[in-house]
Amino acid sequence: MFIMFDENREKVELPSGLIPLDIFVHSLDRELLTDRLEGSNRTIYRGYNDISRPIEIKFGLLSNDTKDYRLLRDAMYSLFYRYPRFYVAEKYQPGKLYHVSVSTSFIPDRLTQTMAEARASLEIVGVPYAESMGTTADIEAEGISSDDEIWGYGMGLIAEDLIYTHTAISFSTFSIYNAGNVAIHPFEQDLKITISDVSENGNTMGLRNITTGDLFQINEALGKADVVVMDGPKITKNGLQYLRQTNKEFITLVPGWNDFIVEGAYSAKVEFDFRFYYL
Repeated sequence: MFIMFDENREKVELPSGLIPLDIFVHSLDRELLTDRLEGSNRTIYRGYNDISRPIEIKFGLLSNDTKDYRLLRDAMYSLFYRYPRFYVAEKYQPGKLYHVSVSTSFIPDRLTQTMAEARASLEIVGVPYAESMGTTADIEAEGISSDDEIWGYGMGLIAEDLIYTHTAISFSTFSIYNAGNVAIHPFEQDLKITISDVSENGNTMGLRNITTGDLFQINEALGKADVVVMDGPKITKNGLQYLRQTNKEFITLVPGWNDFIVEGAYSAKVEFDFRFYYL
């Protein structure tokens, strides 16, 4: 079975008589990147792009009579008109969502006058990965409970206290855990990093991911009241555009532990808020 959510990740109640029977999640569709040298029979492998992931959902339609069947069929069609984009999750992994849209026309297969089955093909919207229902802010606020549907088995979580807000001391390492098995890039996925309460910094200050080598650097002094936010590709200071005062580089996260240090300041508060992504 599957569960359907709207764009705000709120559960969608299906019309009476429309039964979510099954979901079929395909493997990733990848585009290989290759070159070929002139005069050579050999291709050179350059990597790949993850471009799509076909998903199918199957409904059951159970009506009172043949007239009611047509009303139920129309209600199913209008459901996807009302929600042109939505999230879908497997019942047994409700915390892993796929952002999708119905991609092709379909028609129910009549089994009797009152019963039918329908299969709809879905196209991934955005990155072709599953994403966690919850964020790291949810973990900090409420922890992780086995009774909470936003987390569950198969999500890479570990039996440790996961901390995503740190008061970092200069050149002392702190660690951020990415429970997903997909690397996170702020241009493609949800990643928000907030730097505040900076003390004793010089003309530059940096946040370095030692694991990846990424360095985000601010090219001016900050006061303790200043708040710098990296929200995806958007960088602000105290709510104003701030990209020009940085080295125009961004922080990425690999799966698992990422080790960080703060450079050029005695201390700073660093907060991470992001979702986890899964192949």
